[in-house]
Amino acid sequence: MTASLHFPVKCRKWSILFPIIVITAIWCGGLLAKTAGEPLLKLIKSIPHSGYSEGLTHHEGYLWHALPKEILKIDPKDGSVLERFKPASAYSESLVWLKGKLWNLSFDNNGIYQGELQGKALLFQKKGETPEVHGWGLATDGKHLIMTGEYSTKLYFVDPATLKVVKVISTDVSALEDLAWDGRRIWTSSFTELKGHIFSLDPKTGKRIQTYRLPDADNCPIIDGIAFDGKTLWVTGKHCPKIYQFELPK
Repeated sequence: MTASLHFPVKCRKWSILFPIIVITAIWCGGLLAKTAGEPLLKLIKSIPHSGYSEGLTHHEGYLWHALPKEILKIDPKDGSVLERFKPASAYSESLVWLKGKLWNLSFDNNGIYQGELQGKALLFQKKGETPEVHGWGLATDGKHLIMTGEYSTKLYFVDPATLKVVKVISTDVSALEDLAWDGRRIWTSSFTELKGHIFSLDPKTGKRIQTYRLPDADNCPIIDGIAFDGKTLWVTGKHCPKIYQFELPK
């Protein structure tokens, strides 16, 4: 997501009218209560972070991190950047590996790009366009590319061979960000809701299964990077101080 930070509700510190103070306090207090009791993700470790994120994925033992102007290959042991690549377009969004190809979404031209490593370069070809304006999140279940659109509540399952949408599911959360698939569930976050939280979705119905809070939620409110390495979850976001490795919730 590239837009400036937005908060759906602003709790004013002062209000001239007492009734407004009471109503505001009840409203904002209710919103906080919705997430105050959510379980914490169990931290394994953290590694250094670039300070921004548009997407994160795991492939063959390494983390691949999408930034607006570059793609980083990261050693998950210590966070060191092993290689830097030019992304598919002028503004890179989320990315995922599927069958030896790196797929990368573009914010500036709504493109779906397929990339291939050739020597020290990643060479991309535009294969299609995102189902909605400005694709944000991207993952794969091994058969489909799963993606979201700008401020969208929907998940699109796309055939990588034809780039045709084969299934659409709706969720109860808007502005879905980066996506990850753990073999059973889709993990994601929201740009506008549930700050500092990630949640799992049923891939058949889109129903939210469970919501989890980051231990460092106050310092990582805008989560926009989730990856599954086969055993654990890696999470980061915009302005997060670290990339965090968490135990996969059961």
